[in-house]
Amino acid sequence: MRARNNMERHSPIISRRMWNLVIRCSGMMFALVAGVSHGNAIAQTFPSSNDKIPAGWKGPVFKLSQDYPVALPQEALPWQAIDPTNEPEQYAKTVYSYVLEGNIQADWDVGNNKVRKWYHAPWMHYGDTGREFIRGLTRERTTPAPATAGRGELAPTQTRCFQNWAVGFYNPPGGYQVGRVWAKPGSPDAALSQFPNGTVIAKLLFTTAPDAEVSYLKDTMEWRANIHVFSGATCPSGALARRPQTVRLMQVDIAVKDARALETGWVFATLSYNGNAAGATPWERMELVGVMWGNDLAKNQQWINKMIGTPQHLGADGRLNGPVDNPRSSCISCHATAQTPSRSPMIAPSQAESARWFANYLGSQPFDAGSTPTDYSLQIAMGIQNLNRSRTPVRSMSAKDPKPMLIPAEDIKLMNRAFDSGRDIPLPIVIDKTLEYPFGR
Repeated sequence: MRARNNMERHSPIISRRMWNLVIRCSGMMFALVAGVSHGNAIAQTFPSSNDKIPAGWKGPVFKLSQDYPVALPQEALPWQAIDPTNEPEQYAKTVYSYVLEGNIQADWDVGNNKVRKWYHAPWMHYGDTGREFIRGLTRERTTPAPATAGRGELAPTQTRCFQNWAVGFYNPPGGYQVGRVWAKPGSPDAALSQFPNGTVIAKLLFTTAPDAEVSYLKDTMEWRANIHVFSGATCPSGALARRPQTVRLMQVDIAVKDARALETGWVFATLSYNGNAAGATPWERMELVGVMWGNDLAKNQQWINKMIGTPQHLGADGRLNGPVDNPRSSCISCHATAQTPSRSPMIAPSQAESARWFANYLGSQPFDAGSTPTDYSLQIAMGIQNLNRSRTPVRSMSAKDPKPMLIPAEDIKLMNRAFDSGRDIPLPIVIDKTLEYPFGR
């Protein structure tokens, strides 16, 4: 990976023969060997991170959990007896307890959970916003500085923009399906990304915001993470260095594959940290923002916690979203765009076009004709896009010149951080002759 970036800086145009040489020589980037089966799992060799670990580092080092089950795991699911559309709060709390079980004790090294293993999606290491080496966090949407004093997305007292980073993981049924998609590491099969009922995907989201500006973050869990360096006075674009810094737990997202969500097949829940809530640990002080199983407000396909004690901007027209998420989106509208190739951005380009984003889709239905849906999994879709980007000279379309134009590596980094420059919709790029929108997370 490092070799490729150095080469790009000197010459953005590299022959396919040279790319193949880089691929063969860079075990760190590819290691595209067939999975080695042992017992009930397939051990893969996907990279955990592309970060260079500092000399003398003595802290944690992230290891991708990738020994995916080869048979569909069977276990009793404690939320099966709870109807998510009738008892959404109890349903979400039950799933949340399931997510915590064993992971707290393992310090979120989910592959070493003694109750049940959880698994990571591969190819989230790639690019300037890819997995950092300490905790495996990837860059999320940046919370912008408020345009008007007292109107910050995180709190009225917010004055600066802040980075957000996250790590997601799949329970055993979800890990089984991830393993099927990536069984051939160099040729992932997106058509196999339809997850079984009982799949749970969870994500921990962290912010660089301090409690001096976001007071309800007091006493939250803090991690060190190898993240980008900037003050927050401005939200920069362009290449950014990384170094270990403190991030603070703010949000937990959960998605559950559940056939009782008739129009989407998925139930989403978001929790937000409240340092003023009762509870002996940060995990007990996470409060439900809400639960949703569809985008249709007229059908009451969500439940919002109106008693939550922290500022919540929610999403479009009051749809469920967490504090670090884009107010123009929703949990379901964002994830409904998960497909390959990614022919549409994650956020509606305009209000006039928003109806398509806030319709309901089953996970087996592509957002755009001609694409393969990845069943609401942005990490599967993004991983496949990252793999394809790593192999293909990236080109962009210009309004003045309809012919594809090669983009220098630094400009690609800028586009991938479109959120940092205040742009919700990233510029489309051509990947392997197909026009795609880079995923924002």
